[in-house]
Order: sequence, then structure tokens, then C-alpha cells
Amino acid sequence: MITQIIAERDNTLILYMGGKVKTVPNTIYNQLKFRDFKGERISYKFNDDMHVQETFDDGIFNAFIKEETVQIRDGVSLCVSIKEHKETNSNELFDTLFKKIYFKSKKNEIMQQMLSVFGERVQTKTTDKETRYIIDDRFMVNDKGVSHYLSDKGNEWKFLCTVAQGNLGTMSITTDIGEIQLESTELTIMGKVGYLLAPNIQDNVFFHQLGGKLQDVLKAEVEFDTRVLEGMT
Repeated sequence: MITQIIAERDNTLILYMGGKVKTVPNTIYNQLKFRDFKGERISYKFNDDMHVQETFDDGIFNAFIKEETVQIRDGVSLCVSIKEHKETNSNELFDTLFKKIYFKSKKNEIMQQMLSVFGERVQTKTTDKETRYIIDDRFMVNDKGVSHYLSDKGNEWKFLCTVAQGNLGTMSITTDIGEIQLESTELTIMGKVGYLLAPNIQDNVFFHQLGGKLQDVLKAEVEFDTRVLEGMT
């Protein structure tokens, strides 16, 4: 059904649709749909690797980069990215929007890939409530970036106040659709996992939160490592 915009107001578009006059809000989505696509489903190609196709539900899109697919429900942001491409030939907004949604849908896989550099020292376990990154079976950082330590009885995770260490400004991972920047929560997780792999027992704020048995284990490990280093010199 071909639709035409017959008048445009600040807040309203007046349409001629199927022999009848209809009004819709004057939004970027409606402008694109009814001006450029005459009321049909929006379908747009950014380049050979990037395109979108609106589903039969208005404002919901299947989006593609190479062989990867996500569903975009933010019709406004998607239409803004199409408008940018039409005007400047830039696909940056679409690329950013797609990767943000892709990261959320693939977050566990991507985080496991990032943490695999630590080998078996970091294990990923998923419960009904959260994903947990367990370090040396004694520390844990959950998917919200909150640290815990295992109680001396070994049957309870207790809150541990830690601060992510190092330069957490940017970190990215290479995927099938290119580089993806980690978001703030994931940067925090990586920083805290790195710290808990080699905790500083001289940090009193950190160390005195731990149970006595865990304190003793960490002290013994540091003493052993020191003797090994001294024996190598």
C-alpha cells in the first residue's frame, strides 16, 4: 500500500494512505518510513557487509554485519544511523549500535575469550542469578563487577571491597565483526580479576577483610615466591 505525506506539521505528519487521511507523530522513524519507503517496511544497505530489514512489527529490525545478526528494537537510533549514512556515507553510528547489542547478546562468550589468557586459574560459572568469574577457587568477581572471597569454611562467598587496578580507559577484543570496545562493567571485571590473581597483601584495606585462613595462605605463597626469587639470584 503506497503512502504519501501530504502535509507536515511540527509534531505531526498527515498521510494519504489507502484512500484515507491519517496522522502520525512527526518522528525520524515515521519520516523515513513514509517519505523514503512510502509506508513499506524499511530495508537499507549500508555496504556489502552491513544491512537492515524491518520485521513485520513496526520499528523492530533484523540487522546484519557479515554473517552475524542481531535484532534492533531501538527504531529511532537505527533510523538516525540510516540518516547519517545517507548524508555522509558514514556507517559509524550503525556499527556502534550493532556492536553494542551484539556484545550484550554474546557477553559471556566474549568475556570467556578475554579471560582465557589466564588459563585454568579463572573459571566461569553461571547461576540462575548471575555469572561468576572464580579466581584460584578463593576469589570471585560477578558479572556486575563486585568482588567476593571464599569464607574460611569454604561454603560462602563474602563481599570484598576492591578497586580495579591499572589503566581501564579502553580495552577491546577482536571478533568476527571487528574490534569491540569493552564497556565500563566489563573493564572493571577485568581489572579486579587481574588484581585478585596477584593480590597485594601489603594493602591493609584489602588484606584485613579476609578470613584468617586465607590470610595465612596468601602470606605463605608470598614467602615461598620470595625464597624462589632469592634462590635464583
